[in-house]
Amino acid sequence: MAMARIETILFVDDDPDLREMIAATMAEAGYAVLTAPNGYDAIGVLADDWVTLLITDITMPGIDGFELARQARALRPNIQIIYISGYPIDSPHDAGPVYGAVLKKPLRMGDLLAEVSGRLLM
Repeated sequence: MAMARIETILFVDDDPDLREMIAATMAEAGYAVLTAPNGYDAIGVLADDWVTLLITDITMPGIDGFELARQARALRPNIQIIYISGYPIDSPHDAGPVYGAVLKKPLRMGDLLAEVSGRLLM
């Protein structure tokens, strides 16, 4: 039997505690997890590693989550995207062409895991 391919998730947020917590939670759920503190680092990771899902904070200095998502899609057209935000998002149109689900902070791990598994089954 072929081994199931381990899905690789890239989690991008400038909060180190949150990065650590999400990485631990995702690893426990059986995913390979990479993290980056900002959009610039994330683009470097995307260029090198086969990432199937990007989870990114929307509000970050430099490259924000939406811009990161656009660049991620340019590098990896099939990448799935989940946004997280501590701020209200008015409408899907705010996200531009690569709209994905927006999860509100504080994150509930159950919600995040459900969203992740739903995205990766597609």
